[in-house]
Amino acid sequence: MSVDRPNVLVVCVDCLRQDHVAGPAADTPFLDSFRESALTATEMYAAATTTSPCVASLLTGTDAEQHGILSLDVGPLADDVPTFAGRFGDAGYHTAALVTGPLVAETGLDRGFDDYRYREPEASLFGPWRETARDRLAALPEPFAAYLHLWELHEDVHVPPAFDEPRYGETPYARALSALDRELGRLLEALPDGTLVAVHGDHGESITNRHSPLRLGLKSLRDALKYYGGVDTRGPVRRLNRALADRGADVADHYLENGHGENVFDFAANVPFLLSGPGVEPATVDATTRQVDVLPTLLSAADVDVPDGLDGASLLPPGAVDDRPAYVRACGASMRRRANWARAVRADGRKYVEYPDRAWPAVLYDLEADPGELDPVVDPDPERVAALRRRFPDAELGEGDRLDVDDRLRALGYR
Repeated sequence: MSVDRPNVLVVCVDCLRQDHVAGPAADTPFLDSFRESALTATEMYAAATTTSPCVASLLTGTDAEQHGILSLDVGPLADDVPTFAGRFGDAGYHTAALVTGPLVAETGLDRGFDDYRYREPEASLFGPWRETARDRLAALPEPFAAYLHLWELHEDVHVPPAFDEPRYGETPYARALSALDRELGRLLEALPDGTLVAVHGDHGESITNRHSPLRLGLKSLRDALKYYGGVDTRGPVRRLNRALADRGADVADHYLENGHGENVFDFAANVPFLLSGPGVEPATVDATTRQVDVLPTLLSAADVDVPDGLDGASLLPPGAVDDRPAYVRACGASMRRRANWARAVRADGRKYVEYPDRAWPAVLYDLEADPGELDPVVDPDPERVAALRRRFPDAELGEGDRLDVDDRLRALGYR
C-alpha cells in the first residue's frame, strides 16, 4: 500500500435530507463551508428508506439482491459479499465503526471491521459522548477507514435548548440539524490532516405535521387498512395529500406520511453526499446517482482498486457522470410484513413504483411536471413503462432469515 493513501471517514447521519443540507431550511455554516471544498452529489438516492438495508448498500456497493439485508429484521449480510471494511482492510487500512440504532452485530455489518463499537442512541453528539467520539477518532491508527453513524436527527428529535428557536429552523428537525452542524465541525477537528471525509445520509425523512392529532388519526386508519387489511388506499391518500399540501412547514412532504421506511418518495430517498479531502476537487454532480455509488467513489478517491461486480460506480471524475437509474425500496418495520414492501425505479425524469407482492396497479410519476409526486400519470406508450420496469435488478430479492433483533427494534420505537 502506498504510504500516501489518505485516511477515510464516512459520517452517515441517520434521516439526513438533501434539501436541508443544500437549502435554507436549517442554519448550517459548517456544512455550507464543507460543501465549498467538496465533491457534491445533489441527486443521490438511497437504496432503501430504512436504515439497515441502505447502510448495507452503502458499505458494499450492491443492492439488496446481492448483499442480503432485506429489511430491519431480515438478513443477514451475505457471506460472499465484501464490505467497506474488507476492501479497505485488504489494502492495509485499520478499519473501525462507531454505530447505533439497528446496526447491531446480528445484521452481519460488523464483518471485517477491526473495531466495531455499538452505542445506545442516547449517546449523542448533544451530550457527553461528543468527547468520547472525538477521542476515538483522534486515536485511530493510521491509515484508517472508519464509519461513523449518527442518530441526532432520528425521531424522537431532541433539540438542544440553545437552538430551539425560529432562526435555526421552522421544525424541530431543522433546529436539531443546526445544532448538529456545529458539533460536526468540532468533531472533525480531531481528524489528522490528509483525511478524506464523506458526509452522507442513510435515507431521508418526512418531518411536517408530525404531532398533529388529525394527521396521526388519519395515518393510523390508513395503516390499519393498507398494511393490515391489504386495502389499496393510495387513491384516497393521494387526494388527501393534494388537498392538504400547504399544511405545515414549507418543506417537501406529504401530509399523511411520517418518518421513513413506508414509501419511496423523493423526500424519503434523496440523500446528501459530500466528499472532501486530498485529491478531491470541488465539483457538483447534478446527475441522478445512487447510494451504491458511494463505496466505489471512496475506493477510487483513496487509490484503492475498485472491483468488478458492484452495482454502483465511482463518481470520479465528476465531469464524466451521467444520469444513472436509481433503484429504491420501502421495507420499513411499520409496514409489518413483506407483502407491503414497495420498490421504485427513478430514471429519465420519471419514477415507476410498484408493490411486487400486492395485486395493486403500479404507478408512474412525471417528476418534471409533478416534483411533489402527488399526481400519478398514465403513459400512453406501454413500451416506455416496460423500459423503466426493466431497470429493476435481474436477480431475485431472496427470502433471507429473520434476525433476532426484536428487542432492539422495540427499544428504538420500531415495534
